[in-house]
Amino acid sequence: MKSKSKEKSEVGSPKAIKSKFGDGVTYIPKNMGTGYIKCFNINPKLRLKVRQFELSEDFVLERRIDKVENKFVIIAFHNIYASKDDIKSRLSQPSASRKFLPSAQITTTELNYELLPANKKINSLIITVYADYLKELLKPKTGNTLLQMITSRNQPFLFEEIISPQIQEVAAEIVKANPLQDLLDFYYKIKAEELIYLLFVELLKRQDTTLQTLNGADVKRVYEVKDKILSNIDNPPILAELVKLSGMSESKLKRLFKQIFGSSIYNYYQSFRMKEAMYLLREEKLSVSEVGYRLGFSNLSHFTRLFKTHIGVKPKKYSVSK
Repeated sequence: MKSKSKEKSEVGSPKAIKSKFGDGVTYIPKNMGTGYIKCFNINPKLRLKVRQFELSEDFVLERRIDKVENKFVIIAFHNIYASKDDIKSRLSQPSASRKFLPSAQITTTELNYELLPANKKINSLIITVYADYLKELLKPKTGNTLLQMITSRNQPFLFEEIISPQIQEVAAEIVKANPLQDLLDFYYKIKAEELIYLLFVELLKRQDTTLQTLNGADVKRVYEVKDKILSNIDNPPILAELVKLSGMSESKLKRLFKQIFGSSIYNYYQSFRMKEAMYLLREEKLSVSEVGYRLGFSNLSHFTRLFKTHIGVKPKKYSVSK
């Protein structure tokens, strides 16, 4: 069963929990699940939400935004904090259910679509920032297509990154923070802007500046393809199957996938496998050979080379580093 809200609703129907831009904590009703949403209205052009909850039913978050809200950009950091018990539980499950590595989305309000699955711990930070405020922070230079698209807010866009450990550390600090009340807005302003900076450090590594106009239907289909790719990371994706699933031409699927995720389909798949390898090496303390075989590598030399290409160090060195 899926519930949809087309109002400014955080989860569920408008009668259940409404998104409020003032400061405060909203608790999830017991009939819907457990947890809370904290809202910090830092200033008129910068807002922050901390979401920590688990729902008893699937919900789809869709928003209709008025003319004022349409000037905002949404930056969402998902799966940014997990306890050691959460990580251990995730790693003990089949690969098909382990599709929730930390990631960040930056998008316009009209493409802000999110499935909130039942019985899944939602831990995320949502920064809502006025486009001209973001422009003041970033000061995009002429010729930087990506920054100009994001700060001009002239057309719908969506970009996603698998976030860096540094971003995850800052996000976890925010979730666990208890700043001095008199300096609360000051603290969250600094931290929100730090997250924005760190995200754009990653986004600006993207080489391809060819950007196409997106629509909601195409975005949903590309995310279905992404979920299919990550449903079984032991086996590489088959392009013909993904093209059929998307209902797009092969060239369009490749182009939109790379635009949203900053990587080709196959490279994204390999990058996800290496991020999974990082968790297995560091958190589950598996040996390099155990990790390689678990992720479907029959040639451990190939696994080592691939890990170094994506992570920057060999898996053995990574496993013993702090």
